[in-house]
Amino acid sequence: MSAGPALSETRGLDVVLFTSNPLGLEVAAAVAALAEVRSLHVVTTSLPRPRTALERVKKTYRFAGPPGLIAATRARLPRPFSTAPAPRLADEVARRIPSAVHLHYPDLHAPECLSCLRSLRPDLGLVFACYLLRRTLFAIPRLGTLNLHLGRPPEFRGSSPGFYELLAGVPEIGVTVHRVDDGLDSGPILLQRSYPLDVAPPGDPMRFLGRLQREVLVPAGAAMMAEAVRLEARGEAVEVPQASGGGRPRPRATWAQQRELRRVVAVRRAVDSLRKGAVSYKTNP
Repeated sequence: MSAGPALSETRGLDVVLFTSNPLGLEVAAAVAALAEVRSLHVVTTSLPRPRTALERVKKTYRFAGPPGLIAATRARLPRPFSTAPAPRLADEVARRIPSAVHLHYPDLHAPECLSCLRSLRPDLGLVFACYLLRRTLFAIPRLGTLNLHLGRPPEFRGSSPGFYELLAGVPEIGVTVHRVDDGLDSGPILLQRSYPLDVAPPGDPMRFLGRLQREVLVPAGAAMMAEAVRLEARGEAVEVPQASGGGRPRPRATWAQQRELRRVVAVRRAVDSLRKGAVSYKTNP
């Protein structure tokens, strides 16, 4: 059970949310609408980029392959690293969550960012679609920090939501709200639910995963995070330690792994087609 005081004693929570992705605003919007939240600061950050042009090209090829290189060239990428917030993301925060205060720090662990967060004296921290946070950051909020993970830890910790489940043929994908600790997606679980996963989806499986994330997993996760914040505000949150085991966190899927997924899914579709044909023949000889 959470050690935090009840809402009547706190008059609502002062919350800070960390994200590096526009999808993080889905979570921010759901949390901002809660009567249990007194204030919300949305802190955006930039994912680290390779320092040299050659390193950027290698990284693009490793994770996006030839199509990624072509797209990067057409968009005149890679561009020099900028410390300024992405204007579109900043504008979206102002448009969608006018009650929130938007801050941007290229490095969340920089002294100026940590100093600012301490001055805010937040009750609760939230994180979604961000890099690994250090204890110097996630321990600042009075009630700690919660993470939204699109997966079911401990087996499916880490990056690339749904990718490894689909590759393994697991017919469901988890969405989890857990407390942040020093590991990656390894803290005690507050909420966890499962959603169906088509292991032989039509079309390109990577595009399928992208749609699943945007249309199902993120909206569900935003609602779950809002529910977790409400429980924390009332002092009713119950945490369950993760089971031991599960292996190492899953890394971001490479282009080679994406090609393997496309091959595996194509084989499954072919097998399904043969089975349906056999059933149809038996039914209508």
